[in-house]
Amino acid sequence: MTIDSNHYFDVIDRWAALSDSELINLYSDVAIATLQRVVEMLCDTNQGLDIRVDRNNFVHLIHNMKQIKRDGSRRLGEAILQASDFLDQNQPSKAIEVYESFIETSCGTFYRDIARVQLSKIRFLGE
Repeated sequence: MTIDSNHYFDVIDRWAALSDSELINLYSDVAIATLQRVVEMLCDTNQGLDIRVDRNNFVHLIHNMKQIKRDGSRRLGEAILQASDFLDQNQPSKAIEVYESFIETSCGTFYRDIARVQLSKIRFLGE
């Protein structure tokens, strides 16, 4: 089983819908690598958080990553909407502040990278 890098989160969503006993049966080198990649995208390894997937935390991490993904998506969506409102009001500096704040407080690289792209678009268009 190989997983396209664009579909890691879809896999976690599918896995999280399974029972714990079904999840335990999924445990394999490929599943470990997949979950480890999701952990790296969603958890802040830059701040000393080093989570290694193993048999003991496999099921818990799947459910935890789904929740972190949901929370991160919600927070990013709120930031995008708020920044968009500021841009609609011709206040790009406030939109920049929204993204900078999000980047500072976001827990993982995946969502920070999306916010950085949005921030660079605003900066490219000029304050």
